[in-house]
Amino acid sequence: MKGIAILTVSFAILFSSALAAGTAEEGKRIPTREEIEEQYRWNLGDIYADAETWEADFAEVEAKMEKIKDFRGKLGKSASNLEQCLLMSENLERKLDNMYIYAHMLKDQDTKNTDSQALANRIAALNQRYYQERAFLWPEIQEIPERKLFRFIDSSPFLQQYRQPFTDMIRQKAHILSEREEELLAMAGNMSSEFGNIREALTQADIVFPKVRDGNGELIELSYARYSLLLRSMDPKVRREAFLAMYGTFDKFKNTSAATYRGSVKKDIFYAKARGYDSCIRMSLDADNVPVEVYDNLISTTHEYLDPLHRLLNLRKKMMGVKELHLYDTSVPLVKASDKRYTYEEAKKLIIEALEIMGPQFQSDAEKALNSRWVDVYETRNKRSGAYSWGAYDTHPYMLMNFNGTLDNVFTLIHELGHSLHSYYTNQTQPYATANYTLFVAEVASTFLENILMDHMLKTVEDKELKLALLNQWAENIEGTLYTQVLFAEFEREAHRIAEEGVPLTVETLNNTYFDILKSFYEGVLVLDPEYAVTWSRIPHFFRQFYVYKYATSISASTALSRKVLDGEPGAMDRYMQFLHSGSSDYPIELLKLAGVDMSTPEPVAETLQLFDSIVSQMEALIEE
Repeated sequence: MKGIAILTVSFAILFSSALAAGTAEEGKRIPTREEIEEQYRWNLGDIYADAETWEADFAEVEAKMEKIKDFRGKLGKSASNLEQCLLMSENLERKLDNMYIYAHMLKDQDTKNTDSQALANRIAALNQRYYQERAFLWPEIQEIPERKLFRFIDSSPFLQQYRQPFTDMIRQKAHILSEREEELLAMAGNMSSEFGNIREALTQADIVFPKVRDGNGELIELSYARYSLLLRSMDPKVRREAFLAMYGTFDKFKNTSAATYRGSVKKDIFYAKARGYDSCIRMSLDADNVPVEVYDNLISTTHEYLDPLHRLLNLRKKMMGVKELHLYDTSVPLVKASDKRYTYEEAKKLIIEALEIMGPQFQSDAEKALNSRWVDVYETRNKRSGAYSWGAYDTHPYMLMNFNGTLDNVFTLIHELGHSLHSYYTNQTQPYATANYTLFVAEVASTFLENILMDHMLKTVEDKELKLALLNQWAENIEGTLYTQVLFAEFEREAHRIAEEGVPLTVETLNNTYFDILKSFYEGVLVLDPEYAVTWSRIPHFFRQFYVYKYATSISASTALSRKVLDGEPGAMDRYMQFLHSGSSDYPIELLKLAGVDMSTPEPVAETLQLFDSIVSQMEALIEE
């Protein structure tokens, strides 16, 4: 499956989602999809015009996929056989990608729509059957002698597209199993993916939050989106009531959540052992050819730079005039200007203006992405929370938003735009075999554009309070994308280590592990309410093992690369655009080196945290003026 949904999280909020505009009465409830203007709803018709077209592709793939086995035992006999097999595989996979993404985005529009759920389940099952049919493919290719395989590549322009995947296959040869073993693992995939589906059904469909009082004292239905808004309230009672309602609800389901996550970790351990790895983390990072030391250095380097984080929180405490600061207090706007609201049209205009430094073609492509119904803009009833960018090789990218007009949401929009343009460019340039960039670099393009927008806004505002608000936004971006994701990454590392040692991941074990790490980051600065121990159950990313650390490495890389472009370093923009077009044509660390940053060392992480220190110092200076 080539298309990967790139998810977004925000510090303290965890689910960046929002309300659609409407009347005061409508604001008390979540609108239905039909109540949102068409221009603010993505157009899935760009993938399939109607259900019949989707069904036609489904029937075609179902009819043809067994024919791929006709090539079994023949791949090493000639370059022609190998080429024909891979070409058939590509054609089937591209249709599967389109069907899969269409069905799941349809489901994300309304997570309670049973027709969409059925469609998503059907394509998931077909996808699983296909990968069982082609389970022989890579084990058989790896049996071709290396010199013979590369002779095949040299003789075929089509097979030359597979030079990097074949090279990577040879690197990981010890972990590719026999044909029958690969087939069994493929068969197990449909079952093992259910842990994430159970978690999604629980948190997106079954959990019902209580009503809470807003800043006007009126009862409103709590949702993930409204939770983020309530945490911005100036009234501490509103913030605390929302916090207790949200975490109290998750606490009621903690045993189910623990059982689901425990099953997911056991699944990770099963695959690691089956493929001959000594740990889950080593298997996960090896997919990108990333040394485990990169992960460990990220955590240790971040712990060395906790002082500026504590200074920011103490600054917040001073500006809010409170003796105690709770974690749920950290989303309150520090200055009035930071509570400014932007319409979606204003947000688009601001983003396009900021992208002038990227050149006219990039700017034009961004405008097309924002104005051609690639974006599903507002929150609607039963819509998936959060934000993501997703698409297949043969589609333009799509963006799911839950836009509420906050400054944070403007940055979320440009963040997802960065993902989408990365996909757009790599799909234009790379063949299918190397078009899907790895998750290790996935957050580089998104956070790069956040830096571009921040620089533009800081240069174009004179108002002291707005400048302070922007600096605070910048600090919170780094806080959420680096510090918080490293905290999550440390928890994930520890949870897997504990399970690998044979210790059951009970509610108590998970709570204690998470809370101990939380204390190592914030003890003595924040009041850490014990309810926060269950935060692990709220993080959907934990069901994609060892994913969250890539937010932190990506923002470190993008900070270094964006500074080069903003400083006008000769060739920096050309190198960056080359990176955006590179897909997975080389290992991610090597692609970033060509762009101008070496993530195999801790320096980029340290440089980003030093920048964070500088931002906090600028905020302190502005406040003292």
